[in-house]
Amino acid sequence: MNKDRPVKEGWSHEARSLFKSFEIAGRDQGWWDHEGPIVAAVSGGIDSMALLWLLCFRWRGKVIAAHLEHGFRKETALRDAVFVEGICREWNIECHIEHRDIPSLKGRGETLEEAGRRERYAFLDRVASSRGASFIATGHNADDQAETVFLNLLRGTGIRGLRGIPRTREGIVRPVIDLSREQLQGLLLEIPVPWVEDETNLETRYFRNKIRHVIFPLLSTEGNRRFADHLISLSSEAYEIESSREELSKSLACWCRRHQPLALRSWDTGLLRRMDDQTLQSIMAYEGRDLGLAPLSRSKTSRLLELIRRGEGRWRFQWERDLEVCGSRGSVSLVERSLFSSPGPCGESFPLKGERGSFSWGAWYFEWNISQGGCPFLGERACRVPVNGVDVIEVEVAGSAGEPGTSRAGIPWWAERVWPEVRTSGTVWVPFSDPLCHARRQSAGNDGPSLELRARIGGSGLKGEIQDGI
Repeated sequence: MNKDRPVKEGWSHEARSLFKSFEIAGRDQGWWDHEGPIVAAVSGGIDSMALLWLLCFRWRGKVIAAHLEHGFRKETALRDAVFVEGICREWNIECHIEHRDIPSLKGRGETLEEAGRRERYAFLDRVASSRGASFIATGHNADDQAETVFLNLLRGTGIRGLRGIPRTREGIVRPVIDLSREQLQGLLLEIPVPWVEDETNLETRYFRNKIRHVIFPLLSTEGNRRFADHLISLSSEAYEIESSREELSKSLACWCRRHQPLALRSWDTGLLRRMDDQTLQSIMAYEGRDLGLAPLSRSKTSRLLELIRRGEGRWRFQWERDLEVCGSRGSVSLVERSLFSSPGPCGESFPLKGERGSFSWGAWYFEWNISQGGCPFLGERACRVPVNGVDVIEVEVAGSAGEPGTSRAGIPWWAERVWPEVRTSGTVWVPFSDPLCHARRQSAGNDGPSLELRARIGGSGLKGEIQDGI
């Protein structure tokens, strides 16, 4: 077959309508005018064979086929691999086939289906990376969408789950998501193009197969023949609602955020408490997704909201094994557990000689220089103190959980051991604490030399925004 000449003349109305839907999906999903190759996941079944043919003969770009043999079905699985390889040879398509023993690779707590999905997408990613492909196309169709929405409805996943299978996700596109399995089969019969049947798709011991072969036909005959269509419409509505809610959650989350050194993310407690439960839950869920964290269960979400609502005292909530949410009256922060579980850096003395330089203490990085004159001050990010013209200036740094009477306003309780208190020339400076608590002495000038110190967060291996400094 050759892309430059029509495969068949006199297409049926159904085929022409299908071609149009395919092009619309390509434009909506952003791959139709793409210059690079697309990797197509090809199992050999109806959906993937229709996808492969459409990409090869109704799209102008290069197509790379990828087939993963899972090791589930032994002889028939090998048959499928041989079939896909033969089709690709006939159509002059680059083909990548890999054999994996999924049962032996199944992780603890994983089902075979979950392990198979993980290995399949990892394989597709490898092929795409090696061939410079920006998109991976899968054969998910409208029937798959209806089944997924129904499953999520049973699981109680809420509106987010009712969106079903996303049309696009991080380079994965689904060109036939709006087409039914019946439509795709009709196209293959009209071309004609062969396919192979996976016998496990008929086994009702798998719940999705039971939905497909037992529950849906029953609901369609005794309930509503358009039951599956209604589920797909519900998916579209849920997508629009959830997209709007996602944008609102993002805006509110950004509004509630407060900069806090050493925290992955920090929010104003007072602002969070002004939100109703549903909005507050959406904000926390969005922030978790934005940081790539595991979603919280309903019970853990309720507990977190309860702690935020309390708004008083110090509290801790474990989100992941090494991440905790730490709260107080002023702020709620997501931090690494090691910040308060480790002893923290010891106090150190730093002799400063010359005109400028730098030194580190824990996760903190300090730059210094000597200047002439200037008004002494203690600020949030920097300070300037007179030094009386000595050759070597001693600077002592220790944790701020220190002497009674030392102002530590603005320092989160969970970071006191790793928050620096800087002493030099009889002056105590605590960077990034509440600037209103610093006794700024800007009225009196200084004719002699001054030490200027500037603090930021260094490369400590901690996660989040601190990596970029402040």
